[in-house]
This record gives sequence, structure tokens and C-alpha cells, in this order.
Amino acid sequence: MRIAFLCSGLEPGADGVGDYTRSLAAACTALGHETRIAALRDPKAPARAFSSSGGEARWNDIFRRPGEERAFAAWLRDFQPDWVSVQYTPFGFHPRGLGGARAQRLRSLLPETAKRHIMYHEIWLQPGLHGRLRHRVLGKLQRPAVLAWGNKTGFAPSLVHTQARLHKLRLSRGGVEADLLPIFSNLPITLCEPKRARAMLLETLRSRESNVHPPDDVDCLWIGHFGTMQTGLDWDLTVFAREITQIAKRTGRRACFVALGRMLHNETAWAAAAAAVPEAFFAATGPLDAKPLVQVMQACNVAFSSTPADIVEKSSANAAWRALKIPLLLPRAGAISASSLEAWPDPGLLPWPLPGGLMPSGRIAPKLDLSAQAVAETLVTAFKNGR
Repeated sequence: MRIAFLCSGLEPGADGVGDYTRSLAAACTALGHETRIAALRDPKAPARAFSSSGGEARWNDIFRRPGEERAFAAWLRDFQPDWVSVQYTPFGFHPRGLGGARAQRLRSLLPETAKRHIMYHEIWLQPGLHGRLRHRVLGKLQRPAVLAWGNKTGFAPSLVHTQARLHKLRLSRGGVEADLLPIFSNLPITLCEPKRARAMLLETLRSRESNVHPPDDVDCLWIGHFGTMQTGLDWDLTVFAREITQIAKRTGRRACFVALGRMLHNETAWAAAAAAVPEAFFAATGPLDAKPLVQVMQACNVAFSSTPADIVEKSSANAAWRALKIPLLLPRAGAISASSLEAWPDPGLLPWPLPGGLMPSGRIAPKLDLSAQAVAETLVTAFKNGR
């Protein structure tokens, strides 16, 4: 089977969906299929020039540059894919997340024999009643444009996927029926012993700052965070840290919070929590390569995510924690209902506060295989079945 994957950008490390697309294509290739990847609106691609290497093609903006559009159409004709898979985000395919007409335009460029697939990584803005007025207005404008990529009058795909149940529900209300396809971790998952991982974590922290003196590992409850720190009216890191610290005290342990990898918009909230909860230990590893990052993540007893619980499934950082079998606390549980929790396939996703304030005592394996290979197998099977 020949599969062409299309996304907005492919700059390594600068575009999460691009990194995901590259990993998914590699996993499909490992299954014996021929794949190619193209970036259609890549700000890092050479201006007004086609860039191609190793089965990847990058254009600056095919929707605004006729020469690039023609080059892209020729690239597709040369490959003659059986399936074209669009890895979609609204802002990736239009600067304001609009551009519903671009769905039909892209469709017109594809070979007639190619079946069409779309993966919704994001949908229209959902700022809620407390969101800024301009975001609420933009979200309403985005909705028909986003739906055009999944309905029969726009891109007209044979198969639609998304990774979050909330996205699936909202797409369905707009007339687009999507199946669920889990997000896998972009990190290479290799399990190691927690004791060895903690030794590596302590060594990493001490080597980064000579004045960092982590407490005795035996008396610690290690709480990890990886990825972007999202903020909102529905939760506060300081309050959350204080609650965990009190729970740790009741079991004779000290709460030790560690930010792993690059701190993405985390510094202010992290520093404020450290100042407000001095009885806890706060530290950061700083940027790490993928292999040592995965190893020190396994030093943590639990982790937490600042992603709202109703879309927690769309985060590759959260998928990494769960692939490592580390329980993931969700302080932004918000509107998650008991029925929604029962429908989740992963017992290691734990909305906060925990019942009885009891921390999980060990690892919790996910019910789904969150590896790139497993997700690729699911996708290829759907392609073979024609949906």
C-alpha cells in the first residue's frame, strides 16, 4: 500500500504534529508499506523553493503560491498513493484556523484513485463562557471551516479519525462521524528499574545546579511534569502542589516536584508554587535528549498533566507517561462525569482529587498499546477495510 501523509510543518522538534506524522509514517514503513510525507504550510521551508529529501517534501505555502501548488500536485502524481492522510490542525492549514474552501481545493489536487483520510489533531477553539470574546467569536467562525475537512462537500474523506472523545462528540454534532485513534508517545519508550532511574535523576539534578540538594530518595514522593504548562481559571499549580504536599506528609514523605525536559511556559507558575509551598522540593532537569529523558521520567511515582481532562487523550506527553505505566493525575478534571470515566480505556488516568486522598501505590499499565507500531497497525487495518 502507498500512503501519502500530509501535514502543515515538518521542522524536527518545532512542530509536534510534524514529529508525530514522521513517526507514524516510519511505523507504517516498518509494516511493509511505502510512505511519503509532505508539509504544505511549513514556515521553515525555503521560501519559494521546493525542498525534498528522503521521501519528505516541504513547501512554504501551497495555498498561496501557485508554483508550489503545481509542484505538490506533480509530487502526488509521481507517487500515485492509494491513501492520502491529512494530519490536520486548524491553525496549521490557515493562519486564523479558517480556510474551509482549502479543503475542497486540496481534494481537487489529489489523484482520483486515491482514498482520503483525515486525522483531526485539533478542532475549532472552545474557550468557554469565561474565554475572551475574540476567541469565542473566532471559534464560531472556525467551526464550519474545520467541519469542511471532514464532510462530504469539502475534503470528503472516506475515513475520519480523532484522538479525544470530546473532539469525536463535537465533530459528530457537526455531522462528521470520526473513529478514535490513540496518540502515541513521540519519545522512544524503554523501561528501566525505578531505583536506577532515580539515581539518574538525582545525578542529573546535581550536575545541573551545584546548590541543588535533593532529599533522601526513600522519603520522597516524586511528582513529575513534562511538556507545556497550561493555565486556566479552573486550576492553580500552587493549590495543587499544596494538596499533594499534605497527602505526602500524612504518609511520612516529602513531596518532590520535578519538571522534566524543556520548561515550556512553565517557569513563572513553577517558581510561584515553589515559593508558596516551601516544605516541598521543586527542581527542573533542563533540556534532555530523548533517551535520558525517558529514563529519568521513570524515577517518578506519579505524574500530573495540566491538559484539561476531557482532552487529555490528545497529548503525546501524556501518552509517554502512560506508556511508561506511570499514573497520571489530572487536576483539571472539571466537567468530566462518572460515565465519561467509565468509558476511558486507561485506568491510569486519575482525575483530581483522588478518592480518599490515596495516592496510587505502584505502576498502572494502560489497557491500550500506546506505541507507534500499534497505532500504525490500527490505521493500516482501517485503510485495508476501506474505512
